[in-house]
Amino acid sequence: MDEITTTRPQNAVVKYYKPSELLGMFTSYLSQQDVNRQVIYLQGIYLKNPKHDPRWTSRYDILRDENTQTEITLQIPHKLCEDLKDGNLVTVGGVLGRRVQNNSHIQLMLVVSRVEVVQEQAIDENEIKRMELRRKKATTGFRNVDALLEQLLYTDQRPKIALLFAGTSITMTDFIQGGGDIAKAAFDFAEFRANFSRTAELANTIKGIDAQSYSAIAIVRGGGSGIEALDELDILEAVANLKTPFISAIGHPDEKLFIKELADREVSVPNDLGHYFKDMMETVNEKKTKSRAVLTEQIKKQFKDQLEAGQKQNKELQEKLAKLTKTQEETQKQHKEQVEKANKQNEELQKKLTEINKANETAQKTHAEQLGKLQVQLKAQTEASTKQSKEFNESLKKMQDTNGQLQKTLEKMTAQNNQTSKELNDAKDKARQLEKQLSEVLSKNGNNIWMIVAIIAIIALVAVLILR
Repeated sequence: MDEITTTRPQNAVVKYYKPSELLGMFTSYLSQQDVNRQVIYLQGIYLKNPKHDPRWTSRYDILRDENTQTEITLQIPHKLCEDLKDGNLVTVGGVLGRRVQNNSHIQLMLVVSRVEVVQEQAIDENEIKRMELRRKKATTGFRNVDALLEQLLYTDQRPKIALLFAGTSITMTDFIQGGGDIAKAAFDFAEFRANFSRTAELANTIKGIDAQSYSAIAIVRGGGSGIEALDELDILEAVANLKTPFISAIGHPDEKLFIKELADREVSVPNDLGHYFKDMMETVNEKKTKSRAVLTEQIKKQFKDQLEAGQKQNKELQEKLAKLTKTQEETQKQHKEQVEKANKQNEELQKKLTEINKANETAQKTHAEQLGKLQVQLKAQTEASTKQSKEFNESLKKMQDTNGQLQKTLEKMTAQNNQTSKELNDAKDKARQLEKQLSEVLSKNGNNIWMIVAIIAIIALVAVLILR
């Protein structure tokens, strides 16, 4: 592998800058120049940018040279361009600005502060139609031809390129000399011929090629007289409506043609088109080779890492295996001791179980004897209880009979007692009456003692009857 070596004087101080720092320094330098501090006036054709976003604070439109296709970007406030129309010839004033992009491209622009319309319509109807085609192409979008073709090459596919030449042109030789013949190793080129001066025929040829599913269509023509025919509207319309990516290899760099503005990819001259395909093939091959080398190194590194990881893992597994083996031996020894101990305990348990069984048999025999005795006692007690129950029932019956007789006697005595009570009450009533009569007699006949004695005798008799 080649190595890059550098030499510098010993003890020399070298200061390194980042690309962003260099661009910043250059931007700062440009901003300090006198040209940025004075108002510049330009005159040209005003063209609106079809890609303008309404959210932008300013418009970024185009000012085109009246006689050539040279253009400059105008940064113009919305208010100043409200009344401007495509095709106006205008005079604009402002300060020069620039925009340094990350790819180191510097875009000059005029930051407009004043506008004056010189002529309402400075371009013809055909120019207006061309601008409409430009808007249509901008709306449809420009294809990234480089990325599309490189992607096919990276995936080992052969891009199909349609090369459209003028009928009697020798530009095919320029294309081959530029590297087109070498590029055939990776590209499939199909050659088409048409009369470029017959615009209707050329437009139909372009449409026919577009329907054949090529990877790209390249229109190839050298500079010189008659080249302006490629800016005819029917050809421009056919190009703007292409579904296939379009590559322009037309004329010389200083020949400003509108058809170039509709191209997805532009190369300066036919010779450069051959260089373009050859360089792309070689670049992709180089990248693929580097990618394979990098991939190989990555695979080697991965394999080495995997091998080292495997060896490390294998060592760890060996250590774990040895540890497990030792642990297993110890476990087996412990298991053997535990088995012997368990067998000894089992023998002791068997001996104890035999003693328990023997004691259990003795207990069962004793229990059976006791149970027999209990059954005999229970039988005797049952018979005695039955006899006692029979005697009790008989005694109970006799007591019930006696009770019945006593009940009858009690009822008879109760009746007699009731009768006696009645007679006693009657006697009491009669005695009260006699006492009353006695009282009355005494009050009337105090000297009739005999009658009093008679009454007392009667009362005594009644008292005897009561106390009987």
